[in-house]
Amino acid sequence: QLMIVRNMARQFALPTEIIGAETYRADDGLALSSRNMYLSPEERAEAPALYRALNFVAGEMRAGHLDIFSVERDAMAQLAQRGWKPDYISIRKRIDLQPPSAGDLAQGTPLVVLAAAKLGTTRLIDNLEI
Repeated sequence: QLMIVRNMARQFALPTEIIGAETYRADDGLALSSRNMYLSPEERAEAPALYRALNFVAGEMRAGHLDIFSVERDAMAQLAQRGWKPDYISIRKRIDLQPPSAGDLAQGTPLVVLAAAKLGTTRLIDNLEI
């Protein structure tokens, strides 16, 4: 979202400084969001699984598992097995959110893993820099 807002401000030549900040997280890793209030107590207990999926992907990439499709698919399957309805888990280049090429991976281009998934009726989103 930050990158999109920055690009919009640049494209429209808005005289606005966009200042990014770290994601605030609960002690269990869940990104703090107003959407969390829609979670039942059981769903709230399950919700940190999204952050764990992001960490799984980051760990796989750091360990050299560069089959991006396989890593993304495995993370989505982990969530689905727990009752989630994942929309996507995607590894992208930080600079432009485009899929990384083999060359990008070989050069160590900074990456981010992005996720959106429904838990019950609540759609949660999160991301983690790799």
